[in-house]
Amino acid sequence: MEGTMTPPQSVPTGDANLGALQGVRILDFTHVYQGPVCTQLLADFGADVIKVERPGTGDWSRQWGPFVGDVSLPYAGLNRNKRSLALNLKDERGLAIMHKLVTRSDVLVHNFRPGAMEKLGLGYDDARKLNPRLVYATSSGWGDEGPYVERGRGGHDMMARATSGLFDGVDKFGQPAPAGISADYVAGLLLGQAILIALLARERTGEGQCVTTDLLSAGFHANTWNGTQQLNPDRIDREGHIGAAEKALRRVYRTADDYIELSPTFSPTGFQDLALALGLDDLPEDPRFSTNDALLAHREELNQIVAARFAEQTTSAWMAQLEPQGILCAEVKTFEQAAEDEQVHANNMVIDLQHPRAGTLKVQGTPIRMSETPSHIDRAPPDLGADGRQILAELEYDPGEIDVFASDGVFDEE
Repeated sequence: MEGTMTPPQSVPTGDANLGALQGVRILDFTHVYQGPVCTQLLADFGADVIKVERPGTGDWSRQWGPFVGDVSLPYAGLNRNKRSLALNLKDERGLAIMHKLVTRSDVLVHNFRPGAMEKLGLGYDDARKLNPRLVYATSSGWGDEGPYVERGRGGHDMMARATSGLFDGVDKFGQPAPAGISADYVAGLLLGQAILIALLARERTGEGQCVTTDLLSAGFHANTWNGTQQLNPDRIDREGHIGAAEKALRRVYRTADDYIELSPTFSPTGFQDLALALGLDDLPEDPRFSTNDALLAHREELNQIVAARFAEQTTSAWMAQLEPQGILCAEVKTFEQAAEDEQVHANNMVIDLQHPRAGTLKVQGTPIRMSETPSHIDRAPPDLGADGRQILAELEYDPGEIDVFASDGVFDEE
């Protein structure tokens, strides 16, 4: 079945500039990082994201510091542009409200352990009966089935990084250290992509489906560039002509005041170009470094020479010298330094968000830019249950019923 996205009954549509996903309603049961990063990106592009939370406590990240007043900064960074409904799903009336929401929504997403939503009567099979067009999205620690799932093993970001091969760095004590990339973040992005793929498929079939991601698979897949080499070690016939210097050289060198990063050039003359730029003109003619095999065999000696050269000048001096000569390099920055970078600001990646109690908060912008349907960041992260009355009114409950629900604890409001 072909056609345009059918909007939920209670979500208004209008100007496309309000967002590419305007008219798409998402029931968001996610918490902490992995799920909220997914739903926040969708909310930035106009989706009506209803954050369904446990009365009294809500998303666990609400309790995690640091805080500005009583506002958790981790929570604030991942939950803008959403509405909050604190609903008691153990009350039959709360479950009935949720069933009504499911029938009027496009997506339900959660990142609980497998089986948790089934215990609430909100598993995929339950939800599909209520709304065959629903996209049901989940992201877990380990996957949908298998030995870790069968024994009920808990799964978190660092556990997934350790298990997926992302602890391949070494810290200053010589111990395995995690890669900088977060499995939570990668899994969240993949989950958002899966949701959009399923919504597109629904326009062709008329049917929703269940889509899943997990931290382990996300972390393992994040190593795709090197992974194919590592999965086929016995099949490698030779090293390539391009890349030997990059394998021999370290990626980061200490300068007189800080650090500088060197990136691969993917050029057969990359090593010669670097040597000339560093003022080490004779280095490529040295028999220890004159061939790809020699470079790799003498990498320690090479790095000692290059490291000594980099230590002679400051990072800024090297950047000014190397960049005009086409050497791909970068100053190694802390997050705080990156937040002041002129290109980061040109990309609108640091923005001001107005919060009713915390005042002006600096938060990260949206890393996706669209020419015709841009993102909008115009709603502060919601207080727990702040939008319950509005959402119930949209479901056509009358004010008297809503008052009873509130007094009986069917939903919580602050």
